[in-house]
Amino acid sequence: MFHRSVPPAKWPPTAPEVSEARLRRFLKDLDTYERHLAFERTLDAFLDVYSHWRRTHDERLKLRLVMLAFELHRLDPQFQFDLSFQEAAA
Repeated sequence: MFHRSVPPAKWPPTAPEVSEARLRRFLKDLDTYERHLAFERTLDAFLDVYSHWRRTHDERLKLRLVMLAFELHRLDPQFQFDLSFQEAAA
């Protein structure tokens, strides 16, 4: 006669399991918030430097812009920036 094994019934989670799951969820949400906040602060810095570069075309600002652009892309892979700088007409 054929017998199918029946998996053991899943009992409701215990209080420590629920607490651990809530802590993991909280830490995941906190990490997401911190990454979003870091992105926003880096974007503000990037826009400030870019605005300053557009007014002055100071060569020293280009490296800072590139570094900030790479950091923004690291924080959010969807961030894109064209690194071909258009110089002011002479």
